[in-house]
Amino acid sequence: MPDPTTDRLSDSFQIGRASRYAAPEFEDQSLPIIYGDLTVPSREKAGVYAPPKIDTAGDGVYCVAGHEIWGGVVLFDDDGRIEADNYTLEVAQNYQGRGVIATAAFTTPPKGRVTAVCKGRKTAAGGLIENPAEIVHDLMASVWGFSEQDVDMQALARAATSAKALGYRAGGIIMDDHAPADVLTALLGDFLGRYEIDPFGRLRIHIAGGESFMNSPQKVLPRFGQSHIEAEIARDTVINQVPALYARNYPDARYIKHDDGGTTQNRSSQRLYGVRRPPESPLRLEWVRRESVAATVQSRIVGRYHEPTRILTIEDGSLRALEVEPDDYVAFSVPWMRSKKLEPLVNQIGEVIEVNYDLGEQGMELKIRDTGFFLTSSPLLDGAKILEGDWLLGAERDVATYA
Repeated sequence: MPDPTTDRLSDSFQIGRASRYAAPEFEDQSLPIIYGDLTVPSREKAGVYAPPKIDTAGDGVYCVAGHEIWGGVVLFDDDGRIEADNYTLEVAQNYQGRGVIATAAFTTPPKGRVTAVCKGRKTAAGGLIENPAEIVHDLMASVWGFSEQDVDMQALARAATSAKALGYRAGGIIMDDHAPADVLTALLGDFLGRYEIDPFGRLRIHIAGGESFMNSPQKVLPRFGQSHIEAEIARDTVINQVPALYARNYPDARYIKHDDGGTTQNRSSQRLYGVRRPPESPLRLEWVRRESVAATVQSRIVGRYHEPTRILTIEDGSLRALEVEPDDYVAFSVPWMRSKKLEPLVNQIGEVIEVNYDLGEQGMELKIRDTGFFLTSSPLLDGAKILEGDWLLGAERDVATYA
C-alpha cells in the first residue's frame, strides 16, 4: 500500500504568487518563504534576493516575504542601500485581505531593481527560526499543511538538540514550486542529516551529533562469529579536504563565500593518501550562511572520512537490536577481527549506517561504521589493582561480556 506521507512529500507544493494581488508588476513572481538570518554575511551594496513588486500603484509596494518575519530588513536599489525613510515597512500585514505577508511601501521611487536582506520566519514566542530541525517542523506544520501526527516528534527533538550542540544555524529562501521531499533533502543534507518515513508513516529526521555522543552506545550487541558478519575497508571513501561554497546570492544563483578547506584539512591523511576531496567539489551549501557553520560541516566530514572506513555488515538473529536506528551508536564484538593495535574487536563502538528487517526470518541486518573507539573499563581504586605501569588508567579496553 502506498504511504500517504511519502506521496504528499513527493507532490508539488504551489508557492504563492504575485497574481493574487490587484496590480502586480509581474504576476508570475513568487512570494519568497524565508528562514534564518539573511543579513549574514553583511551586505553593503546589494541584497541577496529580489522581492516581487506586488502593487504598481504610486511608488510601488514590494513583498519582502510571503509571511510574517522577524525583521532586520534592509533594502537596496541600483544606487546601493535605500534609506529607511524612503519606504514604510510592515513585518506582518494582511495586504489586500490576501493573507499576512511582510511589505515595503515606497514613498520615494527606488532606482532600478530592488533587492533585500532580512531575518525570516519566527516562532510563536517571537524567536527567529534557524535551527535546521525547527525549520523542518515549521515547514511541515505551517507551510506544507502536515499535522503533528505526520512527524516523529521525538526524533525531531533529538535532531534539534544535535543541531544546537553543533552550532548549526540555517538560512535560506524557497522561491519556487517544489516537492517538499526535495527541500528536505537539500536542507538536511547541508547539515549532514537526512530523513526517512518510519513504519507508522511519520517523517523521521536525523542530524547526527558529534562523535562525543558515542560514549554512551544505545545498545550492546551479542558477540558474532564469522558466519554472521562481513567486513570491508572502503579506501575510496577517504576525504581529507572539503572546499565549500556558502551564503547563496539568489538573483544570480551564485555564492558569496568560498572556502578551500585549508583550515579544516587533515595533513596526516594527505601525506598517506594524497589530497582527497568529495566527488562533487566544492560542496554547495545552499542553507549555510555563516563561516563558523561551514567550518563545522567541513571539519565533521574530514574528521569522519580522513581514514579508510571499515564497514561491517552484521546479521543479527537475536532481535536484540530492534530499537536501533541509523545514526545510533552501538557496542559490538567480533573477537576474530583486530583493531589497529591488533587487539580483538571486543566492545568496539560503531555507528549504525543502515538497518534492514526480515521479521519473517526473525532477523535483521545492520551496516555499521567502525569508529575506532571502544568501551573502556573503570576499575575501582580499592587496592585490588597494582599500578605498575602496565595499565592505561581509564583507557583499557573493556572485555566484559554484556550480551
